[in-house]
Amino acid sequence: MNNDISNTGAQFMARALKKHGVRRVFGLCGDHINALYRALTLEEIEIVSTRNESAAVQMADATARVTGELGVAVVTGCPGHTNALTGMAVATNAQSPVLVISGLTPVEQRDRGGSQVLHQAELAKPITKWALEVPSAAHIAEIVTKAIQIATLGTPGAVSLSVPNDVFEDIVPKSKDDPLDHLRAVRSRKPLRAQASLTASAFAQVCQLLESAASPVLVLGSGAWRDGTPEQINAAVQKLGVPVFTIDQARGLVPDDGRLGFGYADPLFSRTFREVLGADLVILAGAAIDFHTCFGRSQLMRPDVKILQIAEDPALLNQCRQSELSVQAPPVQVLRELAESIKPPARWSQWLNTMQRRYAENRELWKNQARDVAKDKTIHPLQLCASLERHRTPDTGIIIDAGDYVHWARGFFPAQAPGRWMDAVLIGNLGGSIPLGIGSQIAHGKGETWAFIGDGGFGFYSWELELAVERQLPLKIILGNDACWGVEKRLQQNAYGSHVGCDLREIRYDKFAEMLGMTALHVESIDELDTAVDNLVAAPGPALLNVRIRSLAGRPLADFPRY
Repeated sequence: MNNDISNTGAQFMARALKKHGVRRVFGLCGDHINALYRALTLEEIEIVSTRNESAAVQMADATARVTGELGVAVVTGCPGHTNALTGMAVATNAQSPVLVISGLTPVEQRDRGGSQVLHQAELAKPITKWALEVPSAAHIAEIVTKAIQIATLGTPGAVSLSVPNDVFEDIVPKSKDDPLDHLRAVRSRKPLRAQASLTASAFAQVCQLLESAASPVLVLGSGAWRDGTPEQINAAVQKLGVPVFTIDQARGLVPDDGRLGFGYADPLFSRTFREVLGADLVILAGAAIDFHTCFGRSQLMRPDVKILQIAEDPALLNQCRQSELSVQAPPVQVLRELAESIKPPARWSQWLNTMQRRYAENRELWKNQARDVAKDKTIHPLQLCASLERHRTPDTGIIIDAGDYVHWARGFFPAQAPGRWMDAVLIGNLGGSIPLGIGSQIAHGKGETWAFIGDGGFGFYSWELELAVERQLPLKIILGNDACWGVEKRLQQNAYGSHVGCDLREIRYDKFAEMLGMTALHVESIDELDTAVDNLVAAPGPALLNVRIRSLAGRPLADFPRY
């Protein structure tokens, strides 16, 4: 047996990853990547093993969202690669820097009837920033460097490298120049970044637009999370004294405490954000005008409202609606300059006070609604959220799946800290809160992570909980069980008066968790809810609470137009 992998493509890839600071990858083993697994192990790069390739990518995605650094997943070829495509799409949609390395059949088998042959890069291109089938072991270090640069620079996203296993095993001819010496030189030269974000003339236009506003609102998006530290951003918004809403990876960057931060920049999940109707200027910092958040809809904005958009990526500018002023620049840098240059007028304080009152009133509405839904002994999702809120801390991670049940948690829980609040993003990835929760907890390392998921979504990645048990992660799965695909049952019932294909079996998913070795809890009466929640939070490692929730409880804030 020849187990010497010196000077192979696999060794050069592992060494390249290590020199770029990669210390952990998520993956699922397979024939095409055995050589790379060996090389990663010899380079002391941790391999976190998963049960599904998409889960591996989503765990890498979660670590990137928490840390702001590159996440890496390694999967085998053909079905392993196709399984990973969902994770790639989620990462790109979330603007999360993820490198996915897929194995591939030997080059000689391409288009010759070989086993597990796919044109993998062609499949990945529509959902990634860049996808390539690596042609040669000699170029691996160079290609890894390029892939990482593409994944992390500009608007981040997923990058896919497919590597034939014979390329992994090929010997790179020895030469006096080590390819990794060049990699060190490349890594030491960080991309140049303009220190003066705006010319004096452009900055004057921005200042004039702000100073003429009576009721400005600031929306922070993922670009703000990438551009500055929480301390820098909070210092700038404190000086400006403008109401702040956050979305995507910026959730929690300014805490939703009702002083300056007022929650989710989405009218479907935030009553307070609907107050944007009263704004005369909306400042989008690292955020896009998009259809989902309704920035482009007349229902949420007055026809005469002005928009100031600040983003580094020009592709994000003027989407859905033309801005009054578009600035291609680092958003936090511009905000910091504005905070130092502008003296907030007194009318801004009056507007901020109005928003503070609205936020307090809307938080009180949640409490009132939690009492109003208490019509019998069955458990409404809002009652579950209210019970959990007793144990919430800023270190508690909130991970939201897709579906009606989880939207109650999405709307109810404020984001209190950056990197501790994430969801299925606009792609609506069902079941992903489990791998996202695991990756988030591994990366963050402190506090508990609460993953909200329905019984339908639980079927997708439930076996990944074995990893949570193995590592004794304080991951708490809060499973809303109504024995149906709740969204579709509601939609079909409303549209047609009946439903088909929406019911699921009554299953005690806590028994599954118990089999895996988790703390397993079940509750179906409101009288027992607080005790069950107390026991869930008190469990030292991973735990699952199977909550029999009220059937067709719907979604919160469904009164918004068209929803």
